[in-house]
Formats: sequence, C-alpha cells, structure tokens
Amino acid sequence: MNIIEFKKNITIFIKWIVGIILLIAIIVCNIIYQKIYLFIRLILSFFILSLIIFIILSTNKGKNLLSFIDNACIETYKVIWPSYKDTWHTALTITIIVIIISCLIYILDNFLIYVISYLTGTRS
Repeated sequence: MNIIEFKKNITIFIKWIVGIILLIAIIVCNIIYQKIYLFIRLILSFFILSLIIFIILSTNKGKNLLSFIDNACIETYKVIWPSYKDTWHTALTITIIVIIISCLIYILDNFLIYVISYLTGTRS
C-alpha cells in the first residue's frame, strides 16, 4: 500500500468517525438539553444531520448508498400496484380463510381435549 492510498483510507476513516461522533452528539444533546424549545433542537439536529449526510456521501460507500437508494426509487416506479378492488378482495379472502382455519383448529382442539380426558378418565 503506497502513501496515497494510506492517506485516502485515513481520510475516509476520519470522515466516518466524525459522522458517528456528530450523531452521538445529537442524541446526547437532545437528552441533556430537553428544556430548550423543541423547535430549536429540531433545527440544530437537522443542520447537524445535513452535515453528517454531506460527510458520509463524500465517501465511496456513501456514494454507493446514494446510488442504491436512487435505483430503488426507480424500481418502485416500475412496480404495477394492485387496484383498490384487488386489494380489498385479497384482504377479504385472507380474513375469511383465517376465520375458517381458526374455527377448525378450535373444534379440533376441543375434540382432542375431550378424547384425551376420556382416555385418561378425567371426564365422566
């Protein structure tokens, strides 16, 4: 590993450490300074989170993450979502099947309890 790659790796490592430290600072400050107005804490947290995102996106892993999110958004546009009617029928079918299976399991459970109690002599 030459000196240029070593400096790059150290820079990336420092960026991740700074991002983690800033995130921990947001959490700790929100816990410690709860008496400060929520709006002020939200503005400061938003500013620091924006800084963290900027720092993380300047690394290769951050760029890969951004590319992944972008591709995921593109894929969601390609999905053919079911209509309201299809969703309603599917939900109704599943509900009916669950009710029927629950009733069958209840009947089977009571039957098995009756048979076992009859065989063990605990039921007259």
